[in-house]
Amino acid sequence: MKLKGFIYLIIALLIYGCAQVVPLTGGDKDETPPKELKSTPENKSINFAAKTITIEFNEFIRLQNLQQQLIVSPVMEKQPEINVKGKKLVIQLKEELTPNTTYSINFGNAIIDITENNPIPNYKYVFSTGDYLDSLSFSGNVLFAQDLKPKEKVYVMLYQNLDDSVPYLKKPKYVAITDKEGNFSVSNIAKGTYKVFALEDINSNYIYDLPNEQIAFFENTINLDTNLSKQQLFLFEEKQDNQYVKKVEHKEYGKVIFYLNQPSENVVISTNIKEKIRWYIEEKNNTNDTIIHWLLGVGNFKEVDYYVREGKKILDTSAVTFIEQSKFKDTTLSLNSNITPIFDLNKNILLSTPRPINTFNQENITLLEDSVPVKFEINQHNNTRNYEISYSFKENTDYVLQILPETFQDILGLKNDSIITGFKTKKESDYGNIILKMDVNFETPYILQLLRNNKVIDEKYISNSKTLNYSYLTPGDYALHLIIDKNNNKKWDTGDYLKTQQPETVIHYQKAIKIRPNWDNEIIWNIRL
Repeated sequence: MKLKGFIYLIIALLIYGCAQVVPLTGGDKDETPPKELKSTPENKSINFAAKTITIEFNEFIRLQNLQQQLIVSPVMEKQPEINVKGKKLVIQLKEELTPNTTYSINFGNAIIDITENNPIPNYKYVFSTGDYLDSLSFSGNVLFAQDLKPKEKVYVMLYQNLDDSVPYLKKPKYVAITDKEGNFSVSNIAKGTYKVFALEDINSNYIYDLPNEQIAFFENTINLDTNLSKQQLFLFEEKQDNQYVKKVEHKEYGKVIFYLNQPSENVVISTNIKEKIRWYIEEKNNTNDTIIHWLLGVGNFKEVDYYVREGKKILDTSAVTFIEQSKFKDTTLSLNSNITPIFDLNKNILLSTPRPINTFNQENITLLEDSVPVKFEINQHNNTRNYEISYSFKENTDYVLQILPETFQDILGLKNDSIITGFKTKKESDYGNIILKMDVNFETPYILQLLRNNKVIDEKYISNSKTLNYSYLTPGDYALHLIIDKNNNKKWDTGDYLKTQQPETVIHYQKAIKIRPNWDNEIIWNIRL
């Protein structure tokens, strides 16, 4: 009996041990993309004559963003029909194929597994209707011409037709699309001579038919008999010949805004109002593509017809019903400034108002330096809404700006309240400097830009080698850009395809520029064209 009881105890312990609940683990995450097992006809087939292609993978798949990623080269008039059936990808060709031609169907990263969404990188099915596969390639990258940033989803196209008009009329022979780094590779190209054209194809038809599509091109054809790599294309938007008004906006009492599609110094705005009273003030922005009419609140008219002209051409006619004055709730004039508690030594104080100023009294403005009034200059900018207080601030010093009530009065009669703003200036040692020696081998004028956080903070116009000093620079990362100003108009100019005119060349200083406090950064920039 004792032996039997001992056996029962052993069995019970074994059952208990086997019955313990252990947390389940999922194992390592599947990061392996699907693999092609076989394809019918076989990938890289020659003498291809099939209408249906079947590709089998080792796991279940699906397609993601196929329309954005699929590239068929040479371009087909009718895109293939592509479907997924479990682990198989089925491609139905919808048109007759060209004899003795190598085709590639590039899926990009569109083929993924259904469990972890792992993509097959740049999967491509290639075949030839002739007895060999064309194997030449043309690769490189596409950059935006003005800032040299890489451009994604730009078609790079090769044409056998070498006419200048072909990008406007015909689809290309070969095509590839750029990735996030702007890189492209046109592959399986036949030996021959080609026109090169790149297009940000907004309507996805491989045709340059929209005025706001960005383009790039080679001025000369390429004779392709070996692989070409590291080719660069510089993307730009052509200047539009047709000036027009994008929209007319009246969302704020007393303010009508006209937005132009591009800058123009020749646009004139008139109205149907015949009264000989001054009932508005016109303001243009710095780039001449936005015009504001500030209403003075005089006259009995509630609706106005606006006529926007450039020369003798009427660009737009708009009827604007004015917002009623009863809906205007402001009672005082607000003043904005660039003053911060710790203020930069190399800055002037900027004041701005929401509407143009009618009158202001400079005597009501006081600047105190360590509680002592100091003399300063104040100047009104051209647009009548910005004022600049100029003064040589001392380092590490306390200042107070005082503006008495009713110092400023705007066009609607609103006046400011009292303003008292205190601030302290930085120390000289808080800043770094750049001592830049420009060494160039050309006489063409150029524009030199200093940037911080991708924003131009200084711009100079130079025509030779020169040494420059940039002082009072806040610590951080900076960049230098140089624009070859061929027409000496002191701005970057875009290109023109039919005139075979490339956009003006932009050159970046390639090394990192890091500014540290109380430190001189000496740079020698040699540029050879």
